[in-house]
Amino acid sequence: MLSTLFSSNLSRREPDRRIAWLLILAVGLLGLAVILGGCSKGDVVAKVGSKSITATQFKDEMVKRYRTLDFASQRSLEERKEVLKSMIDQQRKLQDAYRLGLDDDSLTQKMANDTREQAAIQELYKVEILDKVIPQAEIKVFYDKMGEEIKASHILLKLPMDAPDSVATPVKVRADSIYNVLLKGDVDFADLAKKVSEDMTTAQNGGDLGFFGWGRMVDEFQETAFKMKSGELGKPVKTSYGYHIIKVMERRPNPNRKSFAEEQENISQQLRRKYQTQLNQAAQAYLDTLKSQHQLKYNYANIQKILDKVNDPAAPQNNSMFAGFTAEEKKWEVVTMTGQTLTVADLEREAAKMGGMQQSWRDQKAVISAVERLVIPKFLGERAKEIKLYSAKSVADAYTNTLESRMIQMVESNQVENRINASDSVLMGYYQNHLNEFMTDSTVMVQEIYIMTDAAKGRDEAFTRQIAGRAQKGENFLALVKKYTDRKSSIENDGKIGPLTSRQYGEMGKAAFKLEVGQISDPIPMGARAYSIIKVLEKTHPRQKTYEEAKPLVERQIRVQQGDSLRTAWLADMEKRYSIMINDQVLVSAFPMKPEATDMGKTPPPQGNPMRSMPQTPPGTPNPHQAAPPQGGK
Repeated sequence: MLSTLFSSNLSRREPDRRIAWLLILAVGLLGLAVILGGCSKGDVVAKVGSKSITATQFKDEMVKRYRTLDFASQRSLEERKEVLKSMIDQQRKLQDAYRLGLDDDSLTQKMANDTREQAAIQELYKVEILDKVIPQAEIKVFYDKMGEEIKASHILLKLPMDAPDSVATPVKVRADSIYNVLLKGDVDFADLAKKVSEDMTTAQNGGDLGFFGWGRMVDEFQETAFKMKSGELGKPVKTSYGYHIIKVMERRPNPNRKSFAEEQENISQQLRRKYQTQLNQAAQAYLDTLKSQHQLKYNYANIQKILDKVNDPAAPQNNSMFAGFTAEEKKWEVVTMTGQTLTVADLEREAAKMGGMQQSWRDQKAVISAVERLVIPKFLGERAKEIKLYSAKSVADAYTNTLESRMIQMVESNQVENRINASDSVLMGYYQNHLNEFMTDSTVMVQEIYIMTDAAKGRDEAFTRQIAGRAQKGENFLALVKKYTDRKSSIENDGKIGPLTSRQYGEMGKAAFKLEVGQISDPIPMGARAYSIIKVLEKTHPRQKTYEEAKPLVERQIRVQQGDSLRTAWLADMEKRYSIMINDQVLVSAFPMKPEATDMGKTPPPQGNPMRSMPQTPPGTPNPHQAAPPQGGK
C-alpha cells in the first residue's frame, strides 16, 4: 500500500506532490470503528461461547449494512436477527481460529503489523497536521450546523467549470427566467423540474433531493439552502455544477447526528478541502524537519553513475534494472542518514519486496523519489512510536481487524477448502457413476435471413411472410439471404449460424430445434423490430463426453458437494463448542425501532427473561436483505 501512496510524489521540483501521500494517508483507515450513541457499551446483544457481541458492535454492523442510522432503524426484528446471525457465525469462526492457534501464523502477523504501521502513520498525520491546522472552533460550528437537516428540491442548469461569460451568461439568464416563473406561482416546482432540470438523477422525481444534513452538499449550495425557510424558493445559486434554483420543503432535527466526539474526526476530514493549502504547507514543513533530523544526505555522484548504468543501451533488458550491476557496484552509497547508509544493493532488495520498481529512472529526481518512498515511511513510523501512537484505539483496531479477518479466511480454508479431495481417482469415480450428467448438448446449424422492419420501406411482418413463403416454395435460400438479410456479421458466411444450442439466439434458437433438416421456418419474431427466417442445415444429437472433456465440470461438482458437506459438519461442530444466548430486548433497544419497522417485523419484542437460546438456522442460509443507499446530493 505504501509503495502505491508514494509512487507519484516526493519530487524535488514539485513540493505539493511530495506531500500528497501524507494527505492521502489520512483518508484510508481513519474511522475504523463507528461508535453510535443510544445504549451503554456494556449492553450485550448476544453471547457466543466465551465472547459477547455488544450493542455498540451490533449497531455498527447494522449501519454498515444499511448505510445510515435512519435506514437501520427501519429494519424489522427479523432483519435484525439476520444481521446478528451473520455476526454470530463470524464470531464462532473467529473463536475456532484462535482455538487452532491461527493468530500465531507468521504471514498473518506480518499483515497485521503492516496494517498497524500504516494506521499509526495516519494517526500521526491527524495528530501532527490535521488537528493543528484546522481550528477546533470551526469544527464545533460545523457540528452545530449538523443538528438540523432539510428536505429540498432543485432545478439544475449545467455549466462547465470556468466557463467563459459567453457561455455562462445565457445560462444565468435562463435560470433567472425559470426563477421568475416559479415566483409567480403559476407552475408547480416538481412539474417544471421534470421538464427543464438537467440533473438526470433527480429530475424524474421533480428535483427531490430528499433529506440531507450539513456537509452533504457543495458549499455554495448548502450555504444557500440552510438559510432558507420551509416552503421558500431561493434565487439561482452558482456551484461547480452550474446554476441551481432551490426550494426548501421541510426542516427537522437531524436524527443521524452522533456525539461531538464521534463526529469530530469526520468533520475534520470534510474541512480539509477548505484548508488544503495550509495542510500542504504544514505537511511539507513536517517532512523537511524529519529529513533534517535524520540528516538525510544524497551522494549525487553515485546517483549519476547509477543512472548512466541503468540507461546504458547495452544494459541487460530484463525484469531487474539491477541485473547489470557487479557486486562492487552494488556497494555504491546512494544516501546516508543517522545510523544508516543505503546502497544500490539495499534498493534492489526493497524493489524486490515491492515487486520491482516499475518506473524508469531517467534523472536524479526519479532516484531520489524512489529512495524517499523507502525511507520516509520508516521515519514516520519511528515518530509515531516515539509519541506512543501505536497504542491509539484506531491503530489497535486496525491491527485487530486485519489479524482477525485473516484468521477467519484461514480457518475457512483449513476446515473446508483444504480438506476437499479432488484427486483424479475421486474425479474419475464420480464421472463413471454419473455419466448421464456429462452429455454434450444437441446442436443445430442454420442459415438465416434476418430482416429489420422498416415501415417506410415496406419491410413489415407481411413482407417477411412473403419472403418466407418464397423460400418454402423452393426459391434459392442462399440468394434470398444475400439479397435480404440485415445480419451483417453472418453475410460473409452465407448467413450460416452455428452450431447452436437451444439456449442461444432466443426464440430463433428454440424454433430451430423444432424443425427437421432442410425445413424452412415461418418468420420468427426477434424483439419488436426484427424477424428471422431460418433453414436447418444439420443437427447433432447428444453424446457422452469423454472424461477429459467433462473433467472441469466434474471437479466443480465435487468441490461444491464436498465443500457443502465439510462446511455443514464444521458448523455443527462449532454449534456444540460455542453456545449462543441472545438478548432480544437489547436487540430492539440498541436503537429505537420505528413504527413501520415494528409493523414489518411481525415478531413482537419478547416478554420475560430477555436472555434466551438462539434457534439454529440451517447452515448456508443466505441473507436476503439488501438496503438501498440513501438519497444523496451533489
